[in-house]
Amino acid sequence: MCGSNGSSQDCCCCPNATVLQEKICGNLTGPLTNFVAWEAPDVNDYFQGTFEIFNAGPDFITANVLDATGAIIGTLSVPPRNSVAISVNNPDSFSIDVPDGTHGKFCITLYKRLLG
Repeated sequence: MCGSNGSSQDCCCCPNATVLQEKICGNLTGPLTNFVAWEAPDVNDYFQGTFEIFNAGPDFITANVLDATGAIIGTLSVPPRNSVAISVNNPDSFSIDVPDGTHGKFCITLYKRLLG
């Protein structure tokens, strides 16, 4: 076990974690129903994510962030000419609904921890 002997030589055997940030952005043009803008890989090591939508109008854009079990852990309802963001822990997917004639943009910022 790291540092279990209480000596200074044992202090640094555990590697420091490095946090990586990934950003994904894209345009939205309706109609879109349950459009999956992002889905985690099979081995999901993303511990946090911020999901943002800008709505240029004219109708509401809605979206859900799901965890690995498929449960909704974050919801966005974005009125025309507004931007809304939500941050969640352990995201697994992000799906968006855009009505016909409505357009906007989404941005996702994901964080994962690497040991080494």
